[in-house]
Amino acid sequence: MSDPTTDPVAAGQSEYVFVNVLRLAGPAERFESIYADVADYFSRQPGFRHYELLKSESDPDVYINIARWSGREAFLRATSNPEFRTRTRVGEVAAGDPQLCRIIRSAGQSG
Repeated sequence: MSDPTTDPVAAGQSEYVFVNVLRLAGPAERFESIYADVADYFSRQPGFRHYELLKSESDPDVYINIARWSGREAFLRATSNPEFRTRTRVGEVAAGDPQLCRIIRSAGQSG
């Protein structure tokens, strides 16, 4: 039996997580500056919940972007906005593998 406190599906939640594994093709400082601008934009969008930019400890040219959204529609609305297109210049300094993911199970403490 599912536990609604740890199982988003059982709890009726529709949170989506955007994950992008990126490999640098330019200066790290430029990349991080671009992502700071994107994070600022996302923080003002309806349905945005949380954002993290991680840097690999084993490969300094690899970053992982994780962003949580209230739902698929909120993410798609934010990323289709022309303002987003002018801010996201990540392709200038990194190649990524973006994935929009639906949470199947979750456990542990958040925050």
